[in-house]
Formats: sequence, C-alpha cells, structure tokens
Amino acid sequence: MRLWKSWIVTSKDLSVFKKNKYILYSLVSLPLIVGVVLPLIFIYALGAQASSLTQAQFINAANTFANIGSTYFVLIPVILPSIMGSYSIVGEKIEKSLEPLLATPTTDGELLLGKSLATFLPTIGVTYIGAAIFITIMDVWSYIKFGLFLLPNADLALILGLMAPLACILSVEANIIISSRVNDIRAAQQLGTLVVLPLILLLVFSVQITTIPISLLALIVSAVLAVADIALFSLSKATFQREEILTKWK
Repeated sequence: MRLWKSWIVTSKDLSVFKKNKYILYSLVSLPLIVGVVLPLIFIYALGAQASSLTQAQFINAANTFANIGSTYFVLIPVILPSIMGSYSIVGEKIEKSLEPLLATPTTDGELLLGKSLATFLPTIGVTYIGAAIFITIMDVWSYIKFGLFLLPNADLALILGLMAPLACILSVEANIIISSRVNDIRAAQQLGTLVVLPLILLLVFSVQITTIPISLLALIVSAVLAVADIALFSLSKATFQREEILTKWK
C-alpha cells in the first residue's frame, strides 16, 4: 500500500470539509458542549452537595465526576464520523467529483485509507481539544477548592489514548461503508446514526458498571473495538466495488 497515494485522497477530502459549514459547526459545537458545559454542570452539582459532605467525601465525589466526564469523550469520535463520513463518498458522487477519483490508479485499500484518515484526523483532533478544555476547567476549580489537580489520571489516559481512537476508527469505517452503498447524504447520515447507536449505548452502559475499575473496563472495551476495527476494515475492502459505483449509481 502506497501511503502517499492515501494522503492525496485525505488532503482532497480535508479541503472539501473546510468548505462545508455543517461539518465545521459540528466539529466545533460538540467538543465545546462536552468540554465546557459538562464540567460546569458537574461543578454546580458538586457545589449543591458541598454542605452535606466532609472534605474527604467531597474530594472523592469530585474524582468520581471527573472520571465519569472523561468517558463522555468517547462519544465525540463515535458521533462525528456519522456526519463527516456520509459526505466521504456519496457527497462526491452528488457533486460529480467521485468518478475522476475512482478512475485514478489507486487501490481500493489506498482509497479507503485516505478517506478514513480524512474523517479520523479532524475528529480525534477536536476530541483532544475538547478534553483539554474539560481538564483545564476541572483542574482550575479543583485547585481553587482543594489545592490539587483532578486530571489527567490513568483512566483518562487510557480513554483518550486507546479507547477513543479505536471507537473513532470503528465509526469511521462503518460510515464509509454506508456512504459507498447509498446515493443520498441524508440517508447515509440516518443509517450511520443507526449503525453507531449500539456502540454509543455500549459505551454509555459500560461506564455504569461500578464493580469494574474504569481502567480495566477501558482495556476490555478497547480490545473488543480493536478486533471489530480489523474485521470492519476487511469488510469494507471486500464490499467496496468501484466498478459498480462508476457504472450503476444513479
């Protein structure tokens, strides 16, 4: 596989995304909601409980809220690809720019990798930006309140460094497969949302399991995601039919 060929596809898609206001608004708004609104809600909730808790209980509650908030950053890389991935192939088909791309001497693997990177890189980038904002707000508050920093910790490192990228890859691959099989952007977005919904529910419910440490849970879920990523990439290569796209899409 020639990575430079894939990067050409990635660069082209990134230039298209920059001109799409819907995608840009999504990339900005979702990380800001999780990165700014969520910690403010946590701080307000903790403040309401302060009078009934001891200092040790208050710090423990703050740590719990910080860890719970960390898990929400897995949702961003799962949700955003359902918006961006829908434009990856079907959007180009509608704009009549896909046929010249498919006619170039790139392999299916190079083409799919390039399009996957175009969605993965900005998605994971804004996820980390949102996480940095979240960490800053929580740490400023905790330092003023307790004289200590709540974040980052080992749980957050596993979530952001392992679990979030693997979840993002799975969502990206699923949405690119969908985008290659339909010919309407709205249909691609709706199907993409339905496909990633079980993954969102899995991630949300998994963090509610209090009997397993978050770090261990993150490793278990990450292992499952890694296997699913490999299987889905193989499936995407097997089901991607450029000849059918070139000749039969209407």
